[in-house]
Amino acid sequence: MPQGFLPFESSRTIVPREARGAVFTKPWVVDLLLDLAGYLPDADLVDALAIEPAAGDGGFLVPMARRLVASCRKSGRPLGDCADSLVGYEIDDGSATAARAAVARGLMEIDVPDATAAKLAAGWVRSGDFLLDAFRLPKADFVIGNPPYIRLEDVDDEMTRLYRDAYATMRGRADLYVAFIEASLRLLKPGGVCSFICADRWMLNQYGEGLRRLVTGGHGVEAVVEMHEADAFEDDVSAYPAVTVIRRSPQGRAVVASVGREAGGGNGSGVVSALKAAARGEEVPPVPGMVVAAVEGWFTGGDPWPCGSPKRLALLRWLEERFEPLESEATGTRVGIGVATGRDGVFITRDAGLVETSRLLPLALASDTTSGRLQWSGHYLVDPWDDEGLVKLPDHPRLKAYLEKHRESLAKRHVAEKNPTAWYRTIDRVNRALVSLPKLYVPDIKDRLNPVLDSGATYPHHNLYVITSNGWDLEVLGGLLLSAVGQLFIESYGVRMRGGYLRFQAQYLRRIRVPNPNAIPKARADELIRAFRERDRELATRAACSIYGIDPEALEAAIGR
Repeated sequence: MPQGFLPFESSRTIVPREARGAVFTKPWVVDLLLDLAGYLPDADLVDALAIEPAAGDGGFLVPMARRLVASCRKSGRPLGDCADSLVGYEIDDGSATAARAAVARGLMEIDVPDATAAKLAAGWVRSGDFLLDAFRLPKADFVIGNPPYIRLEDVDDEMTRLYRDAYATMRGRADLYVAFIEASLRLLKPGGVCSFICADRWMLNQYGEGLRRLVTGGHGVEAVVEMHEADAFEDDVSAYPAVTVIRRSPQGRAVVASVGREAGGGNGSGVVSALKAAARGEEVPPVPGMVVAAVEGWFTGGDPWPCGSPKRLALLRWLEERFEPLESEATGTRVGIGVATGRDGVFITRDAGLVETSRLLPLALASDTTSGRLQWSGHYLVDPWDDEGLVKLPDHPRLKAYLEKHRESLAKRHVAEKNPTAWYRTIDRVNRALVSLPKLYVPDIKDRLNPVLDSGATYPHHNLYVITSNGWDLEVLGGLLLSAVGQLFIESYGVRMRGGYLRFQAQYLRRIRVPNPNAIPKARADELIRAFRERDRELATRAACSIYGIDPEALEAAIGR
């Protein structure tokens, strides 16, 4: 059986911890995870099984072992009864040896006899690959730890194949910790809990969809604690860490929190107290550098879990429970994206006489929307499609001559190599009927949600998202999207890029919650129309707050202004 990541170790030598993805957790954060999981000396830990899947040098195992012994002593049982209560895995032999020694020392410090401490430590710490052995392990009550931070491209190809074959969530550009979370969740007994600190990217990125479905399909999220700014690790890392507490049980109330550097003072007991108070629905004691809120329920399916402040997330969940998504069969509302050509230099022109008039469509670009009104820049799309499919080039001599001149570059595109006879197609098929439809355009990359109305004059480029609807007055809808409520959704669902710009995607726009358009009072609808036309975000926000039933101060606090 393979025993290590082949690029990182050979001959079973000790490997630098950075190469193994080892990022060691500070003691106060370890205690936080143990407390949130309920791994407490007052509990019956002897008859439970706890697993630490990536033990490192023992940062989690030592306090777990000490709590286990304290529990055993409280119940008046012999320490030998603990022999099967704890399992720690470490893939590197050198680190496993160090972990055994650290556990033994930790036990001796609480007056466990030397021989007993050494025997327990030797039995608890295993040298092996947790991901390959997990299928043979007994079901666990607790899985707690800090899985390794390793991208799959940094793992040997053969090991990568084994992991991908073993773990269905290991798709795309997933990090190895995704497999650790899947393995741990599948190990849980009913009622068992997984308490991890690791990067939170799987909650947001596409590669985490399978893992999110696994979590929401059979588990309850109890806590998500964002710790990007917290002093959580022994070394400085840029890992966007978060603590997640996930139990194999139906979903109930979840606690979300953000913990800054100031919150880690002492042993972090204030953080635990605040989280537990929020979970019980009680008044939360103030903790410097910490914001916490409780939400009823959690997200479903594989959609990204929105990020942001706890107050923002709590308001977002409230809105999601009461209003329907923007994309809706009931209102005939659809969200799409403009045409990707695969060679804009060929398919986009400002020469109205370049090819037959029937083969040109007025094309809207993101730059045409910057003023808040559509100001067409005179660009056209060279359109090789009709209602039947790709046009026959001999029927359009000027189009044929123009495309033939660029045939070599067009034929090299991936879309053309897959179907050489369709070498002159755009990546996306063109739906010419879209030109005449009234629609809202939303630019792809922007710092604010900036919907712009096209009354039915242009076709969108792929850097524009498109909203069409049978049930909405698009100016009313545009006013809602222009408001701070619309911005709240995008801030929560979207991802900020370098420079602070938001990346808009159709999947985020579709999830925006909106009221029934027929239930909006005429006075509020008129205000939204005026706000949309005048680009008055404050008026749009006041009207939107009234329609949604939101306290403007709560909205302001949630957005963080």
